[in-house]
Amino acid sequence: MANSTYINDAIEQALLNVHTGFIAKVVNVSGDIATIQPLAMNKAVGGESSVPAIITACPVISSCGKYESFICQATGNECVKFKKVQAGDIVFCVCADRDISETRHGGMATPRPGHHEISFAVVIGVL
Repeated sequence: MANSTYINDAIEQALLNVHTGFIAKVVNVSGDIATIQPLAMNKAVGGESSVPAIITACPVISSCGKYESFICQATGNECVKFKKVQAGDIVFCVCADRDISETRHGGMATPRPGHHEISFAVVIGVL
């Protein structure tokens, strides 16, 4: 029975280390690169919760942003404008299967070892 618990805990911990998508708050944006703070706390199986590390150099897809409506002063009609991601926005991020640092600009490369790491995140939308 103890072995079963140990194996189940090991499997659960391994699954907790596979990152696929998460919600974060944008700390800073410079061009198409953001610094983000994941909002879901980390918790090891049987351990205490901890605040996740800030992720720097997180790419933002070019179509990522939000539409805001306003009343156009010239016509009095409701208009809509697109605002790119900015500090304070709550965003949804996905984690690439492999490291994208060498390939995100279109080049061919062998990624460094590892998969579904939180550092492989890309901002894809504003909530």
